Amino acid sequence: EAYSNDIIPRARGEAARIIAEAEAYAEQIVNKAEGDASRFTQVYEAYLVNKDVTKDRIYLETLEDILSNVDKIIIDDGAGSGVIPYLPLSEIGKTK
Repeated sequence: EAYSNDIIPRARGEAARIIAEAEAYAEQIVNKAEGDASRFTQVYEAYLVNKDVTKDRIYLETLEDILSNVDKIIIDDGAGSGVIPYLPLSEIGKTK
């Protein structure tokens, strides 16, 4: 009987803890999904107003995300002007 008096309260406490963690996790996931949906809706509304600007903005934001983890960037000068553009990305990244 002493064993059951010890184990049952522990098991109930552990069960309550697990349930509380699961509820907190579920709330976290729902909040993240609602935030993602809200951001998507904002981007979509901006897209409806001006498609080209929104496409360019998304493209540039994606490039920023990708290039922020790159040390070297190669630029093709095939555009024809003969001038090699200089963009100090490593210095720009340090100022963030």
